[in-house]
Amino acid sequence: MSTSQITSRDKPSQEMVLCAFLGSTGYHSASWRRFGADPLANIKPEYFSSLAQTAERGGLDAVFLADSMALWSDVSTRPSGAIEPAVLAAAILQATSEIGVIITQSTTYNEPFNVARRLASLDHLGHGRIGWNIVTSATLEAAQNFGLHDIPDHHQRYRRADEFVRVCIALWNSWHRDAVLAEPQGVWADPSLITPIEHYGEYFRVRGPLDVPPSPQRVPLLVQAGSSEQGIALASSYADLVFTVQATFEAAYAFRQHMRTLTAAKDGRRRIRVLPGLIPVIASTDEAAHQRLADLDALLDPTQAVRQLERSLALPAMTLSLDDPFTLQLPDATANAGNQTYYQVIKQMSDAKRYTVRQVAQLMSTSRGHRLVVGSPTTIASAMIDWVRRGAADGYIIMPAALPDDLGLFVDEVVPILRSAGYESSSSSRLPLAARFRGDRREHAHCE
Repeated sequence: MSTSQITSRDKPSQEMVLCAFLGSTGYHSASWRRFGADPLANIKPEYFSSLAQTAERGGLDAVFLADSMALWSDVSTRPSGAIEPAVLAAAILQATSEIGVIITQSTTYNEPFNVARRLASLDHLGHGRIGWNIVTSATLEAAQNFGLHDIPDHHQRYRRADEFVRVCIALWNSWHRDAVLAEPQGVWADPSLITPIEHYGEYFRVRGPLDVPPSPQRVPLLVQAGSSEQGIALASSYADLVFTVQATFEAAYAFRQHMRTLTAAKDGRRRIRVLPGLIPVIASTDEAAHQRLADLDALLDPTQAVRQLERSLALPAMTLSLDDPFTLQLPDATANAGNQTYYQVIKQMSDAKRYTVRQVAQLMSTSRGHRLVVGSPTTIASAMIDWVRRGAADGYIIMPAALPDDLGLFVDEVVPILRSAGYESSSSSRLPLAARFRGDRREHAHCE
């Protein structure tokens, strides 16, 4: 589809939610090896603030900060470790004025009061621009960092997560909207409008109320990124946005329809947005973009990539050989206590019986199962519009292969094509972040 075709024929004035995944030097495992890349970017708040300013310049809805609660890769093969996302978010919020900041906070290795307090504080700092990516943390290393011998059972983690979110919502709503009077000659707040939540549940006992007055959003934007059965159930109960791993149109369409059906059954007033991860590799022509990806792939050490694949599957080192067929007899994802989403991506490749170990290791180093689109700005924009128009996505989590270059190219070359085609973000509304996606209601119906 040419640029002229996009601008002349496709003007539906339709929303396309765009969030930028900020992963130090980029999502591609070899991005840090590029000439000019900063191998210490992961510990520089000013670097992330600059990326967020680029995303804000492009009118994106939010930036997204992941977290692992542990060193998640071999530190000899790529930069690992990062500044705690809430601390990093504070720097980004101070450096920007409109873009949202979605931070990852674990429900397994935190307490509800701490997270509710932290997010409310950041929401005050950003004047209503904070979001919470709700995760249960699925690595053995994270469990061992918090005194556990093994990863808690998958079902147990999600039961705890559901109660955790309910407690946070209750804490955010423990102050009535009219509680603070701030009358210098009278009363600062009405005590009768600030009430304990008195929560006594399976995992938590929390008296409340929250010790932070209501923030601009009260309940921050809620995001969920798991695609397991339990993750989908959690998202359908609470999430405004869902971040999902989908590589094909058919899978993405089916996931979105399922997600919307479940959400409608629980709360018919709430519209959930489904955002597949998208890795755009951009150049002036399709041929040049494919060469850019080939240049990045050439920087990969295939042996190291295989060792990382073994760690992902909890296999002993040296189990896999580069040129062997990848035909492991992997159990169903529900039997895996760890991250079921990425495990399922690997299992599907094993079940297909048409990949070598080398191919699987490279794919996981390049995209980890996310949709990879390589081409000119027009090619990238056309591919994005196609899924949104046909009902497979409400937008995307943009995961630049190499930062900061690919984010700048996306903002300067792809976003203008999307805008000229009539696809808009919510950032121009100047409403608090969550209100942009919840209509006129400042809280979820189930929070009131």
